[in-house]
Amino acid sequence: MAPYHGSSADILRLFKGQRPTIVGNAWGFFLQKRTAESPVLSLRNFTGQGKGDKKGWWKSGTTIREVVDFYIKQGKTFASHPSITEITIGAWFATGSHGNGGNAGKPSTSVLEAVEIVCFDPPSIQIYSNYKDIRAIFDSPNVNHVITYAKFHNLEENRMLQKRAFVVDSVQSANKWLSSGAILRVLFVGAAREGLGIRWEKPYEKTEHIDPHCCSKCSTFIQADVCSSICGCRENYTHWNGLTTLYNANIWAPSVIPLETFIAVIGGVTNFELVFRVKEMNGVVLEKMVRLLRDMHKDIGGRTEIRYGTGVVFWDLSLTKSFGKPFNLLAENFGVKRLALHPGKYQPRNIKTTMKIVKIGVIYFNLELEKIKF
Repeated sequence: MAPYHGSSADILRLFKGQRPTIVGNAWGFFLQKRTAESPVLSLRNFTGQGKGDKKGWWKSGTTIREVVDFYIKQGKTFASHPSITEITIGAWFATGSHGNGGNAGKPSTSVLEAVEIVCFDPPSIQIYSNYKDIRAIFDSPNVNHVITYAKFHNLEENRMLQKRAFVVDSVQSANKWLSSGAILRVLFVGAAREGLGIRWEKPYEKTEHIDPHCCSKCSTFIQADVCSSICGCRENYTHWNGLTTLYNANIWAPSVIPLETFIAVIGGVTNFELVFRVKEMNGVVLEKMVRLLRDMHKDIGGRTEIRYGTGVVFWDLSLTKSFGKPFNLLAENFGVKRLALHPGKYQPRNIKTTMKIVKIGVIYFNLELEKIKF
């Protein structure tokens, strides 16, 4: 079923107590290397704003890009959101996806006012405004729900920011990446290069360099991401000082094209993400992370993208083999006792680790396991 219109009640009636597989734009299925089992509820056509009592709400099959392009016409945008804007807003929140907000920015969940959720068995329709409650639903082992509508608030002015990039290969440079004032930030390290830290901050120097410009998104992405794994090429860091808007800083990576997915498939690249907390994040800890990840990638190839705001650490890994090594690295060197796998990405199996694998909401809210009730 791939409805174009209708209420949550209409969608509930389509399946009459069945438990459908929910598919948005299927990016998660591609990353997880799996197919959708029948019956399938595809939301690819269920897009745009609602009408009537759903005025101001968005249908959950709408992509992030469609929503931010609507609000930018009003001079507003999201504080943070996932870099892959082709994913649907329903998948964004159901899978616990996130942006790359820094310590001076806001998390991507800050823009979510409420969602309407259909439960297929037993049948019900509820509105939730607390993200912790939403995570409890979609982290449940017996989840049989779908987000049908989402409503946003707390949008930001589309203000001007400035990008900054530098090598992260010492405690001093690690502290620089972690220092206050980062609205957004990412850090890449891989088989071909030491850490490359990128920050988007309030404008810090005069320049005529404005991003994005011709091919700049593609160039930035290839240098930061792909070249961390192979060749290590990059421009001089003095060229990474472009002024840009918050809207464009959040969409710093170009749209995914079929050629990229084809290369990933034939190259055997697998993308999964470890989500965890450390006792204290500082320059000493981050430098150690980057150094040990660099050694690991020189041995097994691939790259890691590190994201960190104020509490949760994300390691987004692209590897072709030895999936257990980053688990061991975390357990043996950083005292991590538990971690989550991003549910919208590949789920490595048969990993031997002393760490407890928990649901992503446990990490997000730093929950005590014995108090969790689904």
